[in-house]
Amino acid sequence: MESVVVISTLRLREDKTDEARKVIESLVARTHEYEGCLTFAAHEDAADALTLVLVEHWASQEAVDAHSQAPYLAEAMGRVGELLSAEPEIRFLTPLGYGTADKAKLR
Repeated sequence: MESVVVISTLRLREDKTDEARKVIESLVARTHEYEGCLTFAAHEDAADALTLVLVEHWASQEAVDAHSQAPYLAEAMGRVGELLSAEPEIRFLTPLGYGTADKAKLR
């Protein structure tokens, strides 16, 4: 079974930054407990503090699908949606495995 990487880019509303960060922090903590979650990390764009990038690594597509149905995720995304200045950009990636096997994908 191939792992899946999800990269989400969120652009926060300037007047709602603190509130948005609290919701995302809670989302990350809850997701860490979810079966199949290998990595879920929030990053701030070094050039723009209003842009956050979430990097997720899941054991399988099935784990991503199960997580996408979690009630807490729908609730968090509903709250975050009001706190963003643009629609989130979400990309689903499959590792290509180029190079040395132990460094060719997220672990």
